[in-house]
Amino acid sequence: MTRALVIGGAGFVGTAACKELMRRGVETIAAGRKERPYGTFTSYVAFDRTDEDELRSALDSVRPDVLLDLACYRPDEVSVVARNFSGERYVFVSTGAVYPNLDGKPAREEDFVSLEGEPPESLDYADGKRWCETVLARTRDFPWTVVRPPAVFGPADHTLRIAAYIQRVADGGPLLVPSESYERQAGLAWVKDIGFACALACDTRKDTTHKAYNAAFAGVSVRDLIEGIASALGVPARLHPIPFAELPADASPYGPDPGRSAGHVIDKAKRELGFEPSALEDALAETLAWYRVAHPSHPGYANRQAELALAGAA
Repeated sequence: MTRALVIGGAGFVGTAACKELMRRGVETIAAGRKERPYGTFTSYVAFDRTDEDELRSALDSVRPDVLLDLACYRPDEVSVVARNFSGERYVFVSTGAVYPNLDGKPAREEDFVSLEGEPPESLDYADGKRWCETVLARTRDFPWTVVRPPAVFGPADHTLRIAAYIQRVADGGPLLVPSESYERQAGLAWVKDIGFACALACDTRKDTTHKAYNAAFAGVSVRDLIEGIASALGVPARLHPIPFAELPADASPYGPDPGRSAGHVIDKAKRELGFEPSALEDALAETLAWYRVAHPSHPGYANRQAELALAGAA
């Protein structure tokens, strides 16, 4: 039986990945910094991955065949893993933000470009992921695989970006979207699908060494998302396109920024991993069920009146 250690296994995507791994018969040990209540996972270990001794001790204790890493965005942490992990596969969960500006071209895995030089001390999330992938690309004798998800939504998404759209559709007012890009494919995925992709990448029977894979919806635009929410709620979808440069912050959290890629090409993951994205309707049904119970509010919704005024003025 394959044994997988999942760093970040108690998180949003990590929980979905652990469930899918366990469904596939993989002995799954979730890991994170904080202790978790008994029963949350079949097995759980707590350690500080920034402390090399603690990481080494955890790896020596668990002895995983696969290390699935959802909690890393610092290149030095990748180097520490490479020094201490001796299993069959290290699966690094990256982000679609690693791609350069593609001005509306769909992102393919080969569009990623490794960085030059050495990483700076201070890194934001996207740059951190770029540097992590750069370090992996330089580490030729280490069995790494990369999964690149875009913006991920689903129940209990801590970013609440999906709630930003649900709230605006539900209140019946116009919803501001970027006129240049709201009808093109967007970088979106359902959390269950990304958990599925992670589990597929952990399958050591597949030859994925030194390969990266996009995982996302196929052909779903922000317009499709909003109209899908409206249909599920039984209300009209009132989209109000305006230039991206005039779009207020958080009015349309998924953008898309017209300078970025037009979603992700997932042909490679479908062909080599067996990945298939779910229907948008299925993802929205489960997400809306959570929304109806939890009633979350995205912070940007506080500016809703200014958005409505802008729509009226336009």
